[in-house]
Amino acid sequence: MRWKFVGAVLVALTLGVALAAKPGEKAPDFRLADAGGTPYTLASFKGKPVVITFWASWCTVCKAEFPKLHRLAQEYRVPFVVISREPRDTLQVVLSYMKAYPAFLPLVAAPGDTPAAVANRFKVLGQPWTFVLDGEGRIVNLYAGRVEVEAIRDDLALAGYRGATP
Repeated sequence: MRWKFVGAVLVALTLGVALAAKPGEKAPDFRLADAGGTPYTLASFKGKPVVITFWASWCTVCKAEFPKLHRLAQEYRVPFVVISREPRDTLQVVLSYMKAYPAFLPLVAAPGDTPAAVANRFKVLGQPWTFVLDGEGRIVNLYAGRVEVEAIRDDLALAGYRGATP
């Protein structure tokens, strides 16, 4: 019975990735805000690689990988955007959670858009889902579930990362 469940999960994950926004495609646009209310769109990151992770505060995989991704964000100093796709993750929950990760840019609802709607446009089916974009907003790679830091390093190189700027 356990193997049937594991098989069903693997099929669902594979199908989810197949349906998601794909490498080479332009990422879907969005309009979300940071904690201070400053709006961000996909164009806000034009000219630089960006990592976007859809997460949830209760996600055990997110909790395990955020420290490693945060160290990478501090080292690379490119935008690491985190968007909670969990409707119950209020602004207060997101900000409290992100105190441990000051190099991340948490984006929350803005007039006319919500994190859940953005996740739907990216065709995200779970969390974490991580997208690496190049400076033109094209998807270089995506990961459904756990991601290794070395893979993100490789993707950022493909996305045009040329070293941290002071």
